[in-house]
Amino acid sequence: MNSILLFSDTKPTSLESVRVLRQSLSKILKNLEINTTVSNQCLLCFSEWSTNLVLHPIHPSKTISLVLRKSSSHWQIDIIDDGIPWDPTEQHQETNLCEFSLKCGGRGIDIIQNQTDDIRYQSTTKNNTLSLLWDRIPSHKQPHILIVEDDAIQSKLLQAYLKSDFSITTKINGREALQFLQHNSVDLIISDIQMPEMSGLELRSQLEKENNFSIPFIFLSHIQDTNTVNYAAELGIDDFLQKPVQKTQLIRSITRVLGRFHQVYHALSEQLNQKITHTLLPQVETHSDKWKLITQQRTAGQGGGDFTLSRANNNNTLLLLADVMGHDESAKFFAYAYAGYVRGLMQHADLTQPSKLLSQLSNNAFKDQLLSQTMLTACCLSFIGDDTIKISSAGHPKPLHITPERIDIIDTEGTLPGLLPKTHYQETTISIKHGERLALFTDGLFESGDTTSERETLEKTIKKQLVETLHLPIEQAIDQIIKTFDALAGTPPNDDALLLLIENQ
Repeated sequence: MNSILLFSDTKPTSLESVRVLRQSLSKILKNLEINTTVSNQCLLCFSEWSTNLVLHPIHPSKTISLVLRKSSSHWQIDIIDDGIPWDPTEQHQETNLCEFSLKCGGRGIDIIQNQTDDIRYQSTTKNNTLSLLWDRIPSHKQPHILIVEDDAIQSKLLQAYLKSDFSITTKINGREALQFLQHNSVDLIISDIQMPEMSGLELRSQLEKENNFSIPFIFLSHIQDTNTVNYAAELGIDDFLQKPVQKTQLIRSITRVLGRFHQVYHALSEQLNQKITHTLLPQVETHSDKWKLITQQRTAGQGGGDFTLSRANNNNTLLLLADVMGHDESAKFFAYAYAGYVRGLMQHADLTQPSKLLSQLSNNAFKDQLLSQTMLTACCLSFIGDDTIKISSAGHPKPLHITPERIDIIDTEGTLPGLLPKTHYQETTISIKHGERLALFTDGLFESGDTTSERETLEKTIKKQLVETLHLPIEQAIDQIIKTFDALAGTPPNDDALLLLIENQ
């Protein structure tokens, strides 16, 4: 199955380079639909092996590279060096031991072997590549609850009540909770009132001053003083429970509070959706009679992060297809922000150089405080003349060239935008003849399945449909393909999906 490049960077071999590469990897993993355990394993294994590469070889490599990919079945990290080869998957004889093999043969390799689903190693005359693979399993995100409690026994009891259904973080007072919330988000706060350094009442009051009062909030306390209870209510909390609290009582309160919050939140976001959805509908135009383009899309039911924009001038057209990561309400907002930003960039872009538009988008997103809060994949095309298309990609699925005989995957790829300060993208030039089509799509078209088998079946079936509908008018072809997608992926699917078909008339 075809894999998608998400990130690639090369740096001089040093501990500082390892730190910077790990930081980039961490940022990407936070935005991917990836199991938390696997995400932590990725970071740990990269750190273990790359640190070994820096510290322990007798003749260290000059550079170290990190590459992150995904396929329908795996997440894959490649760590590439140009030093002395040493294969951790082989049993090394004691007579061949050197300083590097002694260090790498210890706990670091044990950790990597225990924390991955598969390890592969390859050496050439130029470099060595350690490939670490993890099976792609569904990521079922649990609501994140912050427990603020200074009593260790009470804290452990609450964790025992909730750990099977929620992701839990604990802090011992309001001050530590505030520090945590500066860099992390939670779905609900459960707080004691009387705590050292900062009480629960002070915590709630401070959150309101910082405009974080929208976080659902439950107080737990032994206090029965009427004035305290009334003051807590004035702070806009969602519930007040007396200690000791029973598990069923606590779960019931959490369910009610989160349910009410999401009901209000979705009502407000639906108003937002109605106002901005029309601005995210595909906007595709060309000034050429030779090219015909058509799109259809499906959303996961909330938000929606896919959009298509184009600009035409004389006989040239520049088109960008983007997919903002995530498919909740925030994805809709960031898609709206990115779409407006890209429109501005396209007004002054060279319509014949798609790579330059992606580079400008990436470099500006890296510096922009708003756009850097999320990530997107993008594929940019330039239509030049009657049959030529230039393609440049940034973390996006590879386009498909459809002919009556077969489907060819267009080998164009590049790292996700906004991760590095100066990113350059490659261009691939292809020719689309009469009777052929080019298919661009967001990854939801093939990945709206929970298991590897479901994703592979979806990809295989849709690719078959792309060839079998080539003889149909393009409008009928895309209708038939999307009906097939609906039948296999369900309605709504579990990921946003957009398909763009292009043909040379």
